[in-house]
Amino acid sequence: MPILTLDAGAFDANTTAMMNYVRGVGARIAPHAKTPMSPALAAKLVAAGADGLTVADGRQAAVMLAAGFRKLLLANEIGGEAAGRRLGELLRRYPDCEISVFVDSPAAVCAAAAAALAAERTLACLIEVGTGRAGARSRDAARTVIDAVADSKGLALGGVATYEGAAVTADAAETLLRVDDLCRLAGEVLGDVRARNPGQQLVLSAGGSAFFDRVIAVLGPVCAADGACTLLLRSGAIFFHDHGIYARALAAMDERGGFSPGASASASFTPSLRVFAEVLSRPEADLAICGLGMRDISFDQGLPLPVGLYRGGRSLSLPQNSRLVRLNDQHAFVALSPGSDVAVGDILAFGLSHPCTALDRWSHIFVLDDAGAVRRVLPTFFG
Repeated sequence: MPILTLDAGAFDANTTAMMNYVRGVGARIAPHAKTPMSPALAAKLVAAGADGLTVADGRQAAVMLAAGFRKLLLANEIGGEAAGRRLGELLRRYPDCEISVFVDSPAAVCAAAAAALAAERTLACLIEVGTGRAGARSRDAARTVIDAVADSKGLALGGVATYEGAAVTADAAETLLRVDDLCRLAGEVLGDVRARNPGQQLVLSAGGSAFFDRVIAVLGPVCAADGACTLLLRSGAIFFHDHGIYARALAAMDERGGFSPGASASASFTPSLRVFAEVLSRPEADLAICGLGMRDISFDQGLPLPVGLYRGGRSLSLPQNSRLVRLNDQHAFVALSPGSDVAVGDILAFGLSHPCTALDRWSHIFVLDDAGAVRRVLPTFFG
């Protein structure tokens, strides 16, 4: 202890729910592999219908290429020309791979051209528009990037991309306005790319795990009107879900009626990840200290949530009002009602507040069956 576990049944059910949703709205999905960096879980998603995988950098691409995946979306700028050459040298070892990269400036286009030259192949580029993070900030800026790609040897205009999650503000209503505005900008830039590539199959990519409903609502009609464009989501965390940021996001999606007609997003997905930790000390009547800390679990989107109590392999009722109030490097401070039946040696299970910043703390994921028994141990490949 502590250990990170994945409920296999919950993961499979989440996969089914998301794949059914994507098919129902006429889109495709290339799940972001950065969340678990697990080729075994990536293979399950591809087998379930994913249209390739998304990666964030050359390291992640190298892992997935070595694992046998051949269709990747590198959802990020490469860096400078030296980084482009390194990526190109990697791609040259996998001549059968299909990969697209993001570009948001003439400098990024130069890096992509360096990658294409080193790879000795044509490289597809998606024009990234954005706010709050990377991405061309206006249609005019995007047109400059389009021109640079069109004028560069070894590059091809593959479509447009954005990340609507970067539009989030503290105000929910303002956030939705910004998300929709960003999606509309992506749709306009797609028209500019289409003008340079009549008849060619293009990709319009967006969609994290919080606002994919707005991506579908705004960009679905754009792709349908184009007639030769694939709307490609990149959601990754949704397959794991959580007790924090995505629990709140799906509740908000339900409030705006954004999920499938007659279906609740919150009810369609189940948190699949838990961290189990042993109670080390009961120094006060209303306090339990567990062997779990900031080195083991995410806390950037709120503290973990106690969700289960076990003693001698048996599940006990979790005392009401139990809550984690503080984390040190190796200790978790759990507030209890006085008299709560929690003893040294008991095991507490904690739900995550953010899967993406918890999985990367672990070299292995323990996969549980419906009875809570460990059936597989999957390595992760971060860094």
